[in-house]
Amino acid sequence: MGTRTLDKEVSVVFSAALLFGIYFSTLLTCFRWLLFADEGWKRRKTIDWALVVVTFLIFGINVAHVSWDLHWTMVEAFQAVNGPRPFEFTLPDFRNIVACVLQNTSILLADIVLIRRCWVVHGRRKLVVVFPVFLWLVALLCTILQIYLQVAHMKNPNIGPYSWASVNMTIGPGIVLLPFWISTVLSNAYASGALILRIHQVTQQCKFVISPTHLYFLIRVIAESGLLCLSITLAHFLVWFGSDDYAVGVIAALNPPVMGVAFNWFIIRVAINKAEAAKVTIPERITTIRFNKPPTTHHGTMMDGTNGLVSGGAAFELAMYVISSV
Repeated sequence: MGTRTLDKEVSVVFSAALLFGIYFSTLLTCFRWLLFADEGWKRRKTIDWALVVVTFLIFGINVAHVSWDLHWTMVEAFQAVNGPRPFEFTLPDFRNIVACVLQNTSILLADIVLIRRCWVVHGRRKLVVVFPVFLWLVALLCTILQIYLQVAHMKNPNIGPYSWASVNMTIGPGIVLLPFWISTVLSNAYASGALILRIHQVTQQCKFVISPTHLYFLIRVIAESGLLCLSITLAHFLVWFGSDDYAVGVIAALNPPVMGVAFNWFIIRVAINKAEAAKVTIPERITTIRFNKPPTTHHGTMMDGTNGLVSGGAAFELAMYVISSV
């Protein structure tokens, strides 16, 4: 257990609740774009139910996380005023186990969606996502090992925290959580970078056929959401090197809602971009015209293989595929 005082516990829960309110407001808009048509309130003909389920699971994790922290803060406040009740435990060890599992699960869900986007945009090429999938599996194994170490310590206090560890071990097993956050940071950076690179390639191929505005907008959305996720995960990684339980508690409380905001905001902005791009129609006059473009060897280039010319219709279809796949 940590050594945070009651006033610090209250400030941690207050910060988490404040960010949860911001997250919840983005969630409502996110579900609107996931379930309803671009215009009006008619149900979408095709709904990505996998994305809906993941979005709802992340919402459930956020609710459970803030409720869990609030419950034990209220218990501690009651005990500070009235003394502990005979049938209540005083801040049990399993409190931290549940909190760490909820935080890690929300990260794993968001990362697997990002990896899937990267896979689809790259034409479902498995080789592109081998590295981030490996990192995701490493993070999953770290989560399982974290649960094992915390449960083992709860049953036998002589098992951990380890005196040789140079990282924080009071709230969770930092020796396991550090590899988890390293894997998460690398996976997020790789998948976001691979997405941006592929969209940039498509932009160069299609800029003579259609306006690249929507593709450039996608790059900006991915970069902004990626930086937001990267900032909170990097902060969560660095905070384990300190000895202040309060700092760990604050970052841990802010992590799920910040990740949720980044996740929802990405879906909202991409959905709006898709709706605007869908209004663009390829001019009939370019269906028989070839456009000069610089030669390239990137995978997936729409070229005729002889003179480095790209078909206007093919380029348009490629751009729309990328926009609709993100």
